[in-house]
Amino acid sequence: MELTTQPQPQLQPPPASSDEESTDAAQLSSRSSDFNKAPSFVVYQHKQASFLRRCVYAACKNRAFIVQLFLITLMTRISLFLYVVHLPYVSNTFFLRESKNGVLNLWDECARLEAACNHKSNNATLCDEVAQQFVVNATTATADALQAECRQASGRTAEWQSASAAGGLLAGFVLGPILGRLSDAWGRRPLAQWTLVGDVLPALGLLLYAKANISLFLYYSLNIVASIIAPQQATDIAMTSAIADVTEKDDHPELVRTALAGLYLSSLSIAVVIGAPVASVLDAETAIVAGSSIIFIAFVWAMFLPETLATSNRHMLPRSAVAEVLFGRDGTLTAVRLVWSSRQLFGTALAGAFLSYALQGMQVITQQFLVLSLGFNVREMSTALGVMGLGVLIWATVGAQLTQRILGVSWGVAVLALLSSAQQVAFSLSVNSLMATLLMLGMFLGATHPILVAYVAGLVSPKMQGQAQGCIQAAGALAGAISSVGSAQAFKAFVARPSASYNAGAEAYWISAGVCVLAAPVAAIMLR
Repeated sequence: MELTTQPQPQLQPPPASSDEESTDAAQLSSRSSDFNKAPSFVVYQHKQASFLRRCVYAACKNRAFIVQLFLITLMTRISLFLYVVHLPYVSNTFFLRESKNGVLNLWDECARLEAACNHKSNNATLCDEVAQQFVVNATTATADALQAECRQASGRTAEWQSASAAGGLLAGFVLGPILGRLSDAWGRRPLAQWTLVGDVLPALGLLLYAKANISLFLYYSLNIVASIIAPQQATDIAMTSAIADVTEKDDHPELVRTALAGLYLSSLSIAVVIGAPVASVLDAETAIVAGSSIIFIAFVWAMFLPETLATSNRHMLPRSAVAEVLFGRDGTLTAVRLVWSSRQLFGTALAGAFLSYALQGMQVITQQFLVLSLGFNVREMSTALGVMGLGVLIWATVGAQLTQRILGVSWGVAVLALLSSAQQVAFSLSVNSLMATLLMLGMFLGATHPILVAYVAGLVSPKMQGQAQGCIQAAGALAGAISSVGSAQAFKAFVARPSASYNAGAEAYWISAGVCVLAAPVAAIMLR
């Protein structure tokens, strides 16, 4: 018999109390200290399956729920990026035409004007010459007035995009713990299915705009409604809770959970790599039709998903379901108290909130920053988004694994937060499209989410997974909602008063980077 380098774990007697909250809270400290350390090498009495085989086995359990939901999510995100490449130009043109006293009708005209008149050209004669090409009556519109018109349209696009994002994130903040509780009672499948409604409604609005010339306000309105009634956090809760379900019996589940969470997060980056280049060779209308069709197919597929939550692990709801969900022994407030009372869980929620603020702020303003301040066209935009997707993919998978193995959770998240802050500042100071595109490879925030998800999964019991993950998601959603509105308003204000020394709107990134830095000391101190 081979000797082991660690003593075999001893079976613990069941807790005297049936209260899950007290049991989870009592085990948090010991669990987190083991999980936070980089895993040591252990020689087992029986040969252990390889890490890759364990990941594949977990992903294929319960009729491959993890694989199926990953593919459905990938389809919806590919469809998103088929038209998101065109959406800034479509939306900016729409708001130009909505302006009552506007002179310009196409965003291409604004792009030519910005290229001639921004601080890098420093050529007043060229600026005036280009402006005169778009002015019918030279006494009523100057180059400065036309630039203001373009920046106002860009600012309105950012505002409406932020309203959509903020609506969904606020709904995620309010509903996150409740949705987590419901997923612990009804299972992961209903939650994943309901989220697809939030993708179908805005796709329908955009399709009507493209084919029936209905106002783009319908798309934005449906997007806000869909974000509120079916927030994206529901899919995140369903997937992260399902990952905990299928890895419950693994010998060392923390790294498997990190890998599967990274796989799920990588669906966004894979979708960018696939969707953005395809979108660059399609016109806006074709891209919108193709994207909408893919979302409708994904919605039908989701109706046939299996389930991962065992009946024995469910918290069945009594007749007074609302009161039980909110105030019951295993309800939402119990999960909130559990997170509040645990230094590790509260630290995860706080660090996740700071990181979510930075991430959501970048998502809201980056496309308008690239279009307005750096003059990106559709092909350059698709290339930049593809590089960003590749960066997220690398950091969400390989980067998350290496960071956790080498630095552990607390220092790993702290270092990633600092690197992300530096990347945002450098990105805001990009001098050309090549520099901005290459800096998108440094999507360090992509590695933080799978690490934190796996960390939380290792701290609580299977019966509390949905609620705990919901509380963590809710904290990030609130911070993201604040960031969506705040970053859009900051960007709009800063581009209206551009500096001659750096890109218009760069200050919005500096604010985001400052908030992101705050996650470093929180992670280093509270996740130990």
